[in-house]
Amino acid sequence: MIAIALVAAAGAAHAQPAPDPIPTEQPLPGTSPDPGPPATPAPDATGAPPPVATGPAIAAPSEEPNEIGDQAISVEVGAAGGGRVTPGGLRITGQFLYQLSDEDWFDGAASFTFGSGSPACFRDRQDQVVCSHGVADGAGVEVSASIRRMFAAHGVFRPFARLGVGLGLARFSDDDVSGFTIPAHAGGGLRVAMSPAIALVAEGELAFGFGSFSRGLGSQLQFGLAITAGAEFRLR
Repeated sequence: MIAIALVAAAGAAHAQPAPDPIPTEQPLPGTSPDPGPPATPAPDATGAPPPVATGPAIAAPSEEPNEIGDQAISVEVGAAGGGRVTPGGLRITGQFLYQLSDEDWFDGAASFTFGSGSPACFRDRQDQVVCSHGVADGAGVEVSASIRRMFAAHGVFRPFARLGVGLGLARFSDDDVSGFTIPAHAGGGLRVAMSPAIALVAEGELAFGFGSFSRGLGSQLQFGLAITAGAEFRLR
């Protein structure tokens, strides 16, 4: 009986099937197997982990050297040519710029003209007072308001045009003649950027208008030319 039981138990153990192995995930045809998580770089001799490589750094945009800014002031010196009852001589101008748009700036200016005081007025045969002053005679002061249009820059060079109107006083001391003037201004120039805050400016303009003068001269035409150069300073 014992021998028969042992033989039966051995036969049953031999007939028991082996368990299936644990299935592993197979890659799909045409794909590569998952490489797994990236390896962590080993620390250097100091114990600090090495720097992680990143993409190329993006540099902050630098300020354009020909940028005018929202506000600026300038001082210019030059010469003005007049004649008859338009003062001429040394011209000193101060300007204030205020940005209105991407291309336009308000240009407020105060100009002072210093010329000779030599007399040049006389009475003609009809007993009318006539004045024939030279291009550098008389004195004047004027305030004007203009629109300055800035054109595309070429490197540090940027041309511009200006159009406006002014109110002024003219005086010819040796002839005791003075008057109130309303000239229109049209001109243009060139701005050369030296740094983001400073630029050199050169410009020329024509002035054409009329004035009312004393000593019986009444209304008289105004016509003049001015050429000036100076420095411009950015405020903000």
